[in-house]
Amino acid sequence: MDTILIPTDFSEHAHYALEYASFITKEKGGKLIILNVYQHHKELENIQNKFKEIETYSYLKGVDYEFITEKGISVSNTISKVGIDYHVGLIIMGSNGVSNIEEMLLGSNTENVIRKSHFNVLTIKHRMPELKIKSILFPSDFMPEVYSIFEGIKNFSELFNAKIHLLNVTSSKDSKEINKVSKKMDSLIDFYQLKEGSYQKVIVKDKSEEFGILNYCIDNDIDIIAIGSHGKSVLHKLIKESTSQNVVRDSFRPILTMRFQENFRPQTSNLR
Repeated sequence: MDTILIPTDFSEHAHYALEYASFITKEKGGKLIILNVYQHHKELENIQNKFKEIETYSYLKGVDYEFITEKGISVSNTISKVGIDYHVGLIIMGSNGVSNIEEMLLGSNTENVIRKSHFNVLTIKHRMPELKIKSILFPSDFMPEVYSIFEGIKNFSELFNAKIHLLNVTSSKDSKEINKVSKKMDSLIDFYQLKEGSYQKVIVKDKSEEFGILNYCIDNDIDIIAIGSHGKSVLHKLIKESTSQNVVRDSFRPILTMRFQENFRPQTSNLR
């Protein structure tokens, strides 16, 4: 796997992200760039002490990693710059809730990181009780725009031999509308020539998209949720709903936010 960038503020949630990144690197190779963004030089001594502490983490044994510090007012802009400089293939970040994720994922700065700098971002909210990637959930309306991100999801799943769950959540009882969605899903499956057994196609009814996604994750032992960068409102709702439902702590899955390719146009029929 390509170089992975891990921005850290040395918080508990950043620790979860680093542990998860170490797992991926051990599984598929590559290098970790562990980044701290600071604003004042007086912070540097403390940062170096924190880096020394990280070096003692047992899960980093055997992992190729590098510590770097960058001065910057805007954290997201600095992350983008480092990502470009180091040619990273993935950014993995911890999130302690809505306020942090709004800045790092939902805010306009980070949307620019994802879209303009072509970065995919994996967000970790909790420490995962089991480090594995065997199932990936892709919730979507399966409109033509999603074709531009699905290739990345497919490639990621193949790295780990993970099954992709293609999910549409609907509140409709109209069989014609449900059939239209089913045909759109079939078009995506045909376009990417998904092999039998590598995916599961599911349409479920629920009161909202975010509840449907979370319920499906719990019922089907999903390891990662994959969405497009334009799906930020869904991501925001997922974070809030995972708390309001009193879903058990470890049920909230990592979210892989994939970049959209703006000029991608699939040449196939029956997309709508």
